[in-house]
Formats: sequence, structure tokens, C-alpha cells
Amino acid sequence: MTAKTALLTWEIKFPLLTNPHIVMAWGKAMCVVCFVIMLILSPVFIATGEIESLPMMALIFLAVIFGITLAGFLVMLITFGNHSNARFVLSEKGISYESIDNRARIIARMALLAGGLAGNPSLAGAGLLSVSKERVNLDWKAVFEARYDDKYHTIRLRNHYRDVLHLYCTPEIYPAARDLAMEKVGQHGEQNLAEGRSPLPGALFATLLVIVACMPLYALVEIVKFHLMIPLLIMLFSLAMIWMIPLFAWVVLLLVAYIPIHLAWALFESRTIKLANIYSFRGYEFLDAGEWIVIGCAMAGLIYLCWISVRSLKGRYVPVLMRDQQGM
Repeated sequence: MTAKTALLTWEIKFPLLTNPHIVMAWGKAMCVVCFVIMLILSPVFIATGEIESLPMMALIFLAVIFGITLAGFLVMLITFGNHSNARFVLSEKGISYESIDNRARIIARMALLAGGLAGNPSLAGAGLLSVSKERVNLDWKAVFEARYDDKYHTIRLRNHYRDVLHLYCTPEIYPAARDLAMEKVGQHGEQNLAEGRSPLPGALFATLLVIVACMPLYALVEIVKFHLMIPLLIMLFSLAMIWMIPLFAWVVLLLVAYIPIHLAWALFESRTIKLANIYSFRGYEFLDAGEWIVIGCAMAGLIYLCWISVRSLKGRYVPVLMRDQQGM
């Protein structure tokens, strides 16, 4: 946004741990993380026949998420000094947010670099996601409702089902920002609510398809002996691609390409067995009908994952969080 189109521009150092909107958002995020973890792990335990261990694992991860939540609060208090710096720009077209906190930028890039060097996809993914959220451009058409907190000088911009952006205002700028938001949201907010369609049903259906596509991969682990982490990472990055950013599709395609290569090597690898004599055979010669069915289902799942990954990279499937920003 240029200065000519900007109606309001301000920079603010807003509180974190003492801001109820930040604390509530962090708590909700941790609940979502816990749900996603169980969503990812449940198919693993079901496919590997260890479903009886699932309740105990759920309690363990619940305790871990609780610890991470407390650690997040400590990071806000100690590392960031309970404050973050940001710049907001309101124009005729929409809203622009930019993080101008050097500490946050450095930590995000360190996480991305450390995750890449250590081969830790989750850490690298967290860093990549943080970098992608340093700047957010939101069209007014993506805002269906605005809620105003006069006490904390905060404007919560919402779509059908969640807050898409919080405007943290200075006491001086808040009245003008509130009036502008009322004007812009009032122009089309009710119409959007009446005519718009929530992306949640489609995203939940895509999530279900990803889980179904990955289920045979866990069973395939026992047949061709590759690491259980491979299908787990495929599911993790596929779900991140569905909900967050399309760049994760590259990771999905890379991991998906590994499985047919390993499968072909395992099926055509020459093996020997010693009975009365020494016999040579190929891996595929000892597969039964059930194992061939698992392989067929796994290949079908891989085809679907490739298809949706390519659609995501071409912009034909837009992740839910990006749709929120684009008003799609």
C-alpha cells in the first residue's frame, strides 16, 4: 500500500501476556495443536494395531501441550519483554499488518535455519510459518464482522468463523480506526455473511481425504520396511498444506516420491532363503493378496496427495488461512 492510498497508518508496541486477546488466541492455538496432534497420531495407532495405547498417549500429549502453553507465556514475558512491535496501515482496499519486531524476525529465521540444518521438519515448518506471517494483507471484502474492545483499544476483524486479524491501536488512533472499520465493514459485511460460504466444510473434507490417503502408508511400513516417520511427515505436511500455506506441498511431493522408489527396490530386491537348498527370490513373490491390496491402496493415496499438492502449488487449491486473507 502506498502513502497515497493509506487512510490511517500507525506503529504500536502492544502488550502480550497482559493482553487478554493475545492470551486467548494463544490458548485457542494450543487447543488446536492438541487436536491436530491426536488427529495425526490416531491413524498411526489404528493402522499399527495399537489403538489401546491411544488414551495414554492422548494424556501425555495433553500434558506436553500444557507445558508448551506455559513455555509460550514465559517466552512472551522474558524473551519479548511482554511487548511486540507492529505497523498497521488502513486503506480504501484493505488492511496491512507488518511485524517490525527484530527479535521476532531473528527467532523465526533461526528456527527455519536450525530446522533445516538439523533435519527437523517441524522446527523448520514453524520457522517458515512465522516468516510467512510477518506481513499480512487483508482485503476489506474478507472481513464479515468487526468487534470493538474500547478498554484495550483493539479491533477484532472476523470472517464466518474466526478472527482473521487483530488491530492493536494506540489510544489516539483508536477512535479513527474504529470509525473507519465500521464504515468499511458496514458496506459489505452483512452481504458477505448472507452470501459467503465458509471454507471449513471443504477443508474438513480435504482433511478426511488426506487421512484416508495416508492410512495405507502406515500399513505399508510393515510390508516394505521403511521408517514410520515417512508417512507421519507426509500426513503432517499435507494437513499443513490444506490449512496453512501451499509451500508445504513441495515437502509432500518430495516425501511421496521416495515411497515408490523404496517400494520398487523392496519388491525387486533379490533375497535368499536356506532350507534343504538355497533358494533365491524377489520380494514381490512372497506377497499375499492382502498385501497387494494394501500396496494398491497406498499408490492410490499417493496419487491423490500428488494431485492436491500440484493443485496447491498452481493456486487452484488455496489453504484455509490464505482464503481468509483474500476473502475467498
